[in-house]
Amino acid sequence: MTEAAGRSPVAVIGLGNRMRSDDGLGPAVVDGLADVTDDRVELVVLDGDPTRLLATWDRRALAVVVDAVVSGARPGTVHRVEGVPSRLESHRRSASSHAAGVAEAVDLGRVLGRMPERLVVFGVEVASLALGPELSPEVMAAVPDVVDRIRQAVAGELAGSRSR
Repeated sequence: MTEAAGRSPVAVIGLGNRMRSDDGLGPAVVDGLADVTDDRVELVVLDGDPTRLLATWDRRALAVVVDAVVSGARPGTVHRVEGVPSRLESHRRSASSHAAGVAEAVDLGRVLGRMPERLVVFGVEVASLALGPELSPEVMAAVPDVVDRIRQAVAGELAGSRSR
């Protein structure tokens, strides 16, 4: 990969609204990664606007996106999906307050040629979208697992980039 000057090869993007209960999952996971100080990793919190997603993940070796989802699974269930639109279809309806979801951003990014080399999406099934800053116990319990899985994905990418 040829990366743009000054652009880190990895972006971890937490989507959501901290004031909508479980929709604050993405920001909570980014908070859990705050000790990642490697300058090859950028931690970002976004509201889910597809154009900001495209601008953030464009030209990255790896983009990891974390979002709250509603698919009918048990609250707190962690879904991991690689960024192929057909596989994202079941996660097309985001629980977040943003109007468009990750799947729509992927569709747009593919059309515009603004995709990372590799996209991994972690979605956690919501229990509540009530107003307020507290995650539900089910979603809060999933945060450490998602943080660990992202650490592994990022470490694997960075180890692989050293050998390129």
